[in-house]
Amino acid sequence: MAKMKKEKNGLYRKNLVLGKRPDGTYIRKPVYGKTQRELEQKIKEITQQLNHGIRVWENSMTFRELANIWYENYNTEAGETWKYGQALIIKKLLMPSLAEMRICDLRQLHLQTIITTMSKKGYATSYMKKVKQLADRIMEVAVGSDLIMRNPFSQVKVPRKDPTPRRALTEEEIALITQNWRGHQLGAMAMIMIYAGLRKGEAIALQWENIDFEHRVIKVRQSACNLKNVTTIKEPKTKAGVRDVPIPNVLLTVLMEIRKPSGFVFTNNEGGIMSDTSFKRQWHSFQSYLNICAGGQNGAGRYIHRVVVIDNITAHMLRHTYATILFDANVDVKSAQKFLGHADIEVTLAVYTHLTKYKEDKAIEALNGHLDEMIENGQHSKVIPIRTANA
Repeated sequence: MAKMKKEKNGLYRKNLVLGKRPDGTYIRKPVYGKTQRELEQKIKEITQQLNHGIRVWENSMTFRELANIWYENYNTEAGETWKYGQALIIKKLLMPSLAEMRICDLRQLHLQTIITTMSKKGYATSYMKKVKQLADRIMEVAVGSDLIMRNPFSQVKVPRKDPTPRRALTEEEIALITQNWRGHQLGAMAMIMIYAGLRKGEAIALQWENIDFEHRVIKVRQSACNLKNVTTIKEPKTKAGVRDVPIPNVLLTVLMEIRKPSGFVFTNNEGGIMSDTSFKRQWHSFQSYLNICAGGQNGAGRYIHRVVVIDNITAHMLRHTYATILFDANVDVKSAQKFLGHADIEVTLAVYTHLTKYKEDKAIEALNGHLDEMIENGQHSKVIPIRTANA
């Protein structure tokens, strides 16, 4: 057995015999370590791989090659939208650092560095988990194919970050939309999102045949899916997404006013189904319209500057507002789950818990404000003497 030697550069080296070639000559591999212990550990790992039949000397496959194999052969039944999202993660987040590395050289620190960098850039915990899970699945292919003995990414830690709290619309913002919806093409869609809680994709896919005016319900049966700016109509992702949502009076008036015999309820400017780009363009226009309704001003040229008097409003805020309306109306959690189309009741409970905490904080804030005002007004300035037992 070859002896361990210390090189001039300070590294420890040992020549390891991996096997024999067809001509009978030995296949040797120099193994290096910063310390004797590290070198011994590397030799132990290589020996274990050899004992498991892994041909270490032939293992030159790169992460790029392995990822391509996983993408093409291990997800044949996956939907195109899901595959497109996975491809984006691989291309933008994993490939820049891992593409040309041999899979046998990959270590936990390589993916951990990517995840930590993402955390510093403000990525959400849920998205970082997706990246970790994807890299983990790719490397499991190498384990299952006896290319490596264990998955180096299985123990990568995803930092826990508090999610940015989603806010509902204020009473003023709700009134702004409710009173001015008629003036914009997207106004009626905004009303459906506020007062029925439909997701953006569900609203885009909504057809007049799905609105039951007699029983006053919206039958959510489809959802719009956007891939490379091409919109297709599919069933909702989960069974819970298929649901009947009650139509309140305020929304019934809107739907009766814009009612048509058939077709999509909301379309693009040409009368066709909305693409993602079309929706974003219309939403931006809708926000500018609301800003003007609230007293703001759009910019025009060099001398008329834009004056913004409203906060940014997103489509999901409208759905969160619907959840808040259900909470304020004392709708039970199970019914709220059904109306919102949550597959997991824990999601609904999390929303309700957040709203409960928000209401408590507001109550404490109101109490403190009231007490501070009382003290400032001198209502407690009169000191009542305390009588002693001898008085």
